[in-house]
Amino acid sequence: MMKKIGQLFKSSQNAQRCMVVVGENIELLSQAFINLDLDHPLHIFQVTHEPSQQDLKIISSDNQKTSIQLNLLLNTSLKSLVKYIQQQGYRIELCIIQPKFEFTVNTNTLSSEMIEQYWQATGLSAVSVSQSMIENMLKQQEGTVIFLGASHDNATNTHELLSASMFASVRALSQSLAREFHPKGIHVAYCTLEKWDDQNSKLMQSIAQVCWHLHQQPKSTWSQELSLTN
Repeated sequence: MMKKIGQLFKSSQNAQRCMVVVGENIELLSQAFINLDLDHPLHIFQVTHEPSQQDLKIISSDNQKTSIQLNLLLNTSLKSLVKYIQQQGYRIELCIIQPKFEFTVNTNTLSSEMIEQYWQATGLSAVSVSQSMIENMLKQQEGTVIFLGASHDNATNTHELLSASMFASVRALSQSLAREFHPKGIHVAYCTLEKWDDQNSKLMQSIAQVCWHLHQQPKSTWSQELSLTN
């Protein structure tokens, strides 16, 4: 048994480092991480939510990035994701979680079904993904999980207020996880953004730089929360 544990530990130590970027419309953000001038860039597993996907689906893969679709709400799918990453010879060092930023419907009347769907795409997916990533990182006693959130300080209409409440929940989740897992070697942080513009390459580059800065912080200076403004 001890020999087998030693082999698993050695295999984990020899694995290449990687990062997981989870969210919606994150292609430019993934590219921004690729564009960072790093001595040792991380392979990127770009993961998007597809409710109809019962298991993970590989969309594309090259030396820098692997694009995957899966149902983020299914524990079995997330376990398959972690297993696939390990089988490819990688260990997860950094995870960026971008919950759905905009709640766009063509009506001012919100049904319980609409609210439930939005909650699944924000809070519930954030819970599922962070639990899966942290569980894996605890085995190596290191790793960084960063939530990207929206402030909505000046929310006025019903949609903005709903979005604000969802991200308040995600922020609370981040704070709770930080308190629990910082002593165990896992850095958890919440980064507030003024907006999400997936077509703005400069914004995506700024987000990538901030996330990398958080990931590289010494444990004695770990930040739990910061705000990125224009």
